[in-house]
Amino acid sequence: MSLFHIVIYGSLLIFIVAILARAARIMRMPLHLRWELQPVPHERPGASTFERVDWWTHSRDRSRFGELSIMIPEILLLKGVWEHNRGLWFASWTLHFGLYLLIGAMVVILLHAVLLVAGVLADAFVPVVLAAVTRPLAIAGGALGTVGAIAMLIRRITEPGMRRYATAGHFVNLAHLGAIYVTALLWALLDGGFVAETATLYAGVLTAAPLPSLPLIGYLNVAIVLLFFIYLPFTHMTHFFTKYFTYHMVRWEDTPNTAGGRLEEKIRRNVSQPVSWAAAHVGANGKKTWLDLVADTGEVKRETEEA
Repeated sequence: MSLFHIVIYGSLLIFIVAILARAARIMRMPLHLRWELQPVPHERPGASTFERVDWWTHSRDRSRFGELSIMIPEILLLKGVWEHNRGLWFASWTLHFGLYLLIGAMVVILLHAVLLVAGVLADAFVPVVLAAVTRPLAIAGGALGTVGAIAMLIRRITEPGMRRYATAGHFVNLAHLGAIYVTALLWALLDGGFVAETATLYAGVLTAAPLPSLPLIGYLNVAIVLLFFIYLPFTHMTHFFTKYFTYHMVRWEDTPNTAGGRLEEKIRRNVSQPVSWAAAHVGANGKKTWLDLVADTGEVKRETEEA
């Protein structure tokens, strides 16, 4: 096993562990205030749960198709950006969709590598088909992502609202993504051995076998991608998976709070936390819990009514 192997394995390990740790941290957070919107996508059309008498006692009729009908356009087309900030849509969509295409190319290359390791690529037809898919995906992804990165940088610099809240991290992230796109595009365009090199590289990573020699642009792309894996879990770009929690645990959460149930225990933990708000009208001192404050408010109200 070479130093190159160790760097690749180490980068992937940091990425996986950091993502799992962040997800676990989110799962352990106090229960979020639910939006209580109706209807929610996982309900079948015309069957809103809240329209039924004693709705919490009935079985839930859920539709995964309803959720997917919202999630797929949002993920692939950035539907929310189109509806609420159309001027930002082109830059944001090209930036994201370019990444989707590169990920698609990586998946095809991985399939190529697995077949290579399994020894089933004796038929020349298979690698030709995989190469015919991989190269266009990489070129299209690199080109589209490059356009998106440049367009987003221009928007962040020239649009007053975005410039006002931009941080150095925003520009570093965009520059890093742009570097991934540009190097992937140049590698796929200029190197005739791009597909064979990447497939052999993936196969070597899967089996700890010797890795192929790459052109300079290839090493540069791999280094930039590995660095991206290392620091991505510590940035706001983790919205690629944290949006799941936003949608399913805040916007669409409608599990009934029944006696002795899971939600009741979470709510009990929430209202038992000490309150340290400084506003005088809250009456908190850092020791009283939410339950104490509610009880105090009720007592004051009763005394006021009696007076």
